[in-house]
Amino acid sequence: MYRFMKLFSALICALPEKVQYAIGTFLGELCWIFLPPKRRRLAIGQILFCNITSDPKEARRIAKKSTTRFGRMIIDVLRYPEIKDGRYKDMFEWVDRKYLDDAMEDGKGAVLMAIHSGNWELLGGILASEGYPLISVAMKQNGDSDKLINEYRQIMHQHVTYKTGVREMIKELMNGSMIGLIMDQDPGDKGQLVPFFGYETLTAVGPAVMGRMKDVPIIPVTIRFDEFKGKHILTAYTPFYAEHTEDKRRDTAVTLTKLNEWIEDYIRRYPEDWFWLHNRWKWTRRYYAGKIEVPPDPMAK
Repeated sequence: MYRFMKLFSALICALPEKVQYAIGTFLGELCWIFLPPKRRRLAIGQILFCNITSDPKEARRIAKKSTTRFGRMIIDVLRYPEIKDGRYKDMFEWVDRKYLDDAMEDGKGAVLMAIHSGNWELLGGILASEGYPLISVAMKQNGDSDKLINEYRQIMHQHVTYKTGVREMIKELMNGSMIGLIMDQDPGDKGQLVPFFGYETLTAVGPAVMGRMKDVPIIPVTIRFDEFKGKHILTAYTPFYAEHTEDKRRDTAVTLTKLNEWIEDYIRRYPEDWFWLHNRWKWTRRYYAGKIEVPPDPMAK
């Protein structure tokens, strides 16, 4: 698989851009066609559960768009050998990067809060290539997949640590680095229960805990593809600061609730960009009580 993907990447890099993304569109459609029905129903059910829409057919459209966009995401990453060292600059525009610049100038470090929306892999690559001292925190993949993605991250100057490297994260934060954390998926029993779309669900505590520990800004950063401009839009937002009293658990809950509210608002504005295939509420009490219904696919034959 590693050799195949490397050859495929070389082929993609040799093709004209229009052909590259035509292949991406085709791959995206295949992703939807071969998506297991159970996973498709889960995505549609979660969209309805979150009241993004009350129309099952519209929920299906959002779920399909959320899935087919992976075709373009794959092409973006496979193009890394072609777009490295400045050629990526034609692919995106900045909005309010001043928040990142201010944090870098301050030199105390920062937590960059990202979500699985848009091409989050490209987001990390661009931030690192633009000179921000980014430490990307990732989950280790299996075998050749981990080798390939980390090799391509290095092409875009990313330094990656795994989620188990907490000491490294703290050390790098103290040295003024920006720790990139994605916090919108279910973290298992290591999370803390706070509301998300109106229901308590386990939420990753990393941004809140690290922000509180070192009193550094938590800066939301997003990427989304603007089809009219034909470019990715990278946006940095007004920083959050963690609550800091003598009650650490309470502080974490308050901060996480604010961050989840921000994420929820962003997803409501751009629902097609989010990763609905992930079973976000799998550990909540309400899920096991049957509160999240997974309806039949409205377009299934």
